[in-house]
Amino acid sequence: MNKIFVVLFAFFFPLSAYSQSVLQEADACFNRGDYACAAIKYKKAMNLTSGKVKQRADIFLMKSKNCSEWLTTANKAFNSRNYTSAKAEYQKVADSNPKDKYAKAQIERCNTELNRPLLRKATTAELTDIRNNKYGILPERRQKLLAAGIDPDDAQKRINAGEGKPTSQPEVTTKPTTTPPSGPIKRATETRPITLSVTEESLYFSPKGSVSKQIQIYSNASRYFIDADPNWFDVQENSDYIVVTCDPNKSDRYRQGYFTVIAGNKFKRIYVTQGGENKCFNCPKNSEKWGITVGYIQRLLDDDTMDGFRVGLRFEPLFRYGFGLNIGLNYEFYSKTFTDYSSDDSYGYSDCEYTYQEHVLNVPLHLEYHFNFSKYFNLFAYGGAALDVATDFNSSDYVFRTSLEYGCGLRIDHVQFTLGRSYLIGEDYNYVEQIGDVKYNKYKNMAITMAYMF
Repeated sequence: MNKIFVVLFAFFFPLSAYSQSVLQEADACFNRGDYACAAIKYKKAMNLTSGKVKQRADIFLMKSKNCSEWLTTANKAFNSRNYTSAKAEYQKVADSNPKDKYAKAQIERCNTELNRPLLRKATTAELTDIRNNKYGILPERRQKLLAAGIDPDDAQKRINAGEGKPTSQPEVTTKPTTTPPSGPIKRATETRPITLSVTEESLYFSPKGSVSKQIQIYSNASRYFIDADPNWFDVQENSDYIVVTCDPNKSDRYRQGYFTVIAGNKFKRIYVTQGGENKCFNCPKNSEKWGITVGYIQRLLDDDTMDGFRVGLRFEPLFRYGFGLNIGLNYEFYSKTFTDYSSDDSYGYSDCEYTYQEHVLNVPLHLEYHFNFSKYFNLFAYGGAALDVATDFNSSDYVFRTSLEYGCGLRIDHVQFTLGRSYLIGEDYNYVEQIGDVKYNKYKNMAITMAYMF
């Protein structure tokens, strides 16, 4: 019984470690406010875990979906200047995820808009002063009018309609040209909605990360700022452009992040992607580690063979330089009908038939070497030990068999085919095969399996 516990622990420990890694990735996505990424990772973690861990992943999956919906509603309300509704939706996000910096920043902007003092309409004399630039020009004019309690939007509409008296000198906010442009002149005093555009919304960096990339910022806002919390790229702000640089990526896998450019009530999200080094010889080009296995097994029993089938789960992590592991848990069933000849004093010789059936729990631990030709095709060979826990219908006893297994196979995209055989270690059967000076007992003469990797 202790051996069974050891076998089960050896199988479920890698599964638990992998599920914890997925859960940590999901938490990282959630903490930085990337709820689409978090939802995908939490859903994957739910499929790999059970109990309280699965319950936690389910809760945070729902939180991620809710936060995504609340953010969409809040941004629409904010862009429509419905700051009360926007603040309520952003607050839901902040309450669900206190680490969401973007939601907190948007709440502060809503408070700024909602807490502006009550503004009055300018008098005719004040309109004349405004028109004659006694309050300065944009953007300083707007701030001075707000400080004086005057509604700048109402004042601008009335000035555009002709109210107020201009001075004898025309109002000029830019350098005059020798030939005035045709049509109405848009003066700098006009109030316009905030605009924001960028030259790039996604950047790609090589694994070296030595080249800086520049993004131009176009906005009529007085200033912009960057909302970012990177740990592998840096964003430097300038007056009307930003410069992004990346640290070297020494891992084999690519990585992706983002930062946000905010100007007034507008924002743009810039995605940053960096490739992995992948310099090692014969590195794996596919990442699917789990597989469902089915197959045909032919094993020896005394001086005959019997047929069986296998179903199971495999875990196949691949490492550098073509090496990998194959561990798993398989169920095997064998059945064979034998004829037994016996003598009978009354009737001479007679014969009888009986059926032998066997159930086996197979736990392999193999070392593999892959020739990774592409993401969709590789050849491999494997070898290692396996433990069989066997019983049959005629006995309630468990039999433990240790065997040496080896074979080869190929993989085409997600489908993997394997051909192998095995020899018993430590058993005393009549049928043996000698390799050099070492004798092995034949066990499974042939094993043909197919697996779907995911």
